[in-house]
Amino acid sequence: MPTGRIAGRGPLLCVCDRGPLMSQRGRLRPPPRWSVSAAILGWIAAAAVTVVVQLVLESLWAAPSGVGAAAARAGVQVAGGAEPDRLDLSYWQFTLLQLPLWLTLAAVTWAIVRRHGIGLRSALGLEQRWYDVPVGLVCGLAAQFLIIPLVYLPLRPYIDTGDIEEPARRIMALAEDATAAAVMVAAVVLVAPFVEELYFRGLLLRALWGRMGSVLTVALSAVLFGLAHVQILQLPALVVFGLVAGTLVVATRRLAPAMWAHAAFNGVTVVQLLR
Repeated sequence: MPTGRIAGRGPLLCVCDRGPLMSQRGRLRPPPRWSVSAAILGWIAAAAVTVVVQLVLESLWAAPSGVGAAAARAGVQVAGGAEPDRLDLSYWQFTLLQLPLWLTLAAVTWAIVRRHGIGLRSALGLEQRWYDVPVGLVCGLAAQFLIIPLVYLPLRPYIDTGDIEEPARRIMALAEDATAAAVMVAAVVLVAPFVEELYFRGLLLRALWGRMGSVLTVALSAVLFGLAHVQILQLPALVVFGLVAGTLVVATRRLAPAMWAHAAFNGVTVVQLLR
């Protein structure tokens, strides 16, 4: 699904000597106790669990029945360049298919951090200040209305806007009544931003930040974030979003601004598609 946020103040990435947690090279000091490989293996484990659970659920819901049939349908659709078809599912079924990834990502993040005897709040920067809300919301809206359109401007002759919006449009098409709309909004605007930021800008970014400078950290984490979504047409927007989100986290050393920006960015898409 689409997401985004902006740090319109370019110098934010250069704040690499403003406090005891940063070295002159812009690395996080002291570095987190978990490794980059642990964070990446956590994502792989979460993805594997998600695929297995989704295949089992789809095999129970669709005909012909069986895990093999569900895997075959998904394989044919992916080989043809399409995402696995979710349009024949209800909103609650679609939401249920997302729960394994959200739950396993949150669980993996918690387990990796707690394994070293430290709390999530201090380890991942979960503190929030009052101005994180307006800063995050403004950044998310600016990314949606300013940055992403500029990124796709030179690509317009080659990419149809409708194709870019198709994954989000298909998701929101499941909101056929008020209850369905409320569930989809909660999933897209609240749950997804929290869990994705917890892992990508919390666990993964900080693991990278402890081992390389802030600029390279933001860039690499943004690319990994984009690739993890496995959406080719949306990849430029996802990478830009990752750059903006990473910049916010590096600049503030807190996740809250990025979470609010993520929610605002997704919220714009939801409102536009529900109209």
